[in-house]
Amino acid sequence: MRVVIGWACALVVVAGMVSAAQGQCNQNCEERRTISVNGTGTVTIEADLAAVRVGYKIYGPDAKTAYSTAVDTSNAIMNALTESGIAKEAIESTSQVVQHTQQYELQQFPFNSPERAQKEFTDAQSWTIRVKPDQAGKALNAAITAGANESGWIEWLAENPGPMQLEASAKAVADARREAERIAQVSGVRLGRVVSVTQNQGPVAMDRIGSIAGIVSGNGQGFNQQLAINSRRIEYQSMVYVVFSIE
Repeated sequence: MRVVIGWACALVVVAGMVSAAQGQCNQNCEERRTISVNGTGTVTIEADLAAVRVGYKIYGPDAKTAYSTAVDTSNAIMNALTESGIAKEAIESTSQVVQHTQQYELQQFPFNSPERAQKEFTDAQSWTIRVKPDQAGKALNAAITAGANESGWIEWLAENPGPMQLEASAKAVADARREAERIAQVSGVRLGRVVSVTQNQGPVAMDRIGSIAGIVSGNGQGFNQQLAINSRRIEYQSMVYVVFSIE
């Protein structure tokens, strides 16, 4: 029994020595001699692409009637868009549904009323149209004139975001290096090589989306003028976490 206890004590002592050695290494080993900093880089340009969202909502007493009316409206909108000079491949269908009208909409009308009976079913469809910024108003006007009665947002985009991403990343790393050099100088050490870089980047949403309209009432006929729409600037931001060695 005494031998077993003595051996156990010896193990505890050895384990304690290893633990102390590891703790000392954690403080003085080369991989611990680093400076870690954050950096931010921002690039701002004028949008050169607009994604215009338009659609319609049509009611009917039954699914067949609602769908039949929707077919005419859908084709009229598509024809108006292509006839205005928009390429068909620039028009993307994003949703299409035929369903019972939601109860919250029907509750606006008295039960068993003629108005409610004519709105038992809903057919809705929407598109995203990608055009140059100066064509956004024209696309919206063409769709609404042809029967679209819903519009939501224009999303302002960069057609080729690659150069923006690279520039923002370079600025973020440079910003991190300036901060690391400042810390090294006040700490009395010399900054070394980059050990690692972690990046988080993307466009700033609040700067790339602009509201143009809510629900457009009426049948969309008789519009002789279009909305005055100006493109917005896109701010692309890159944030990095950089670890530098200390020489």
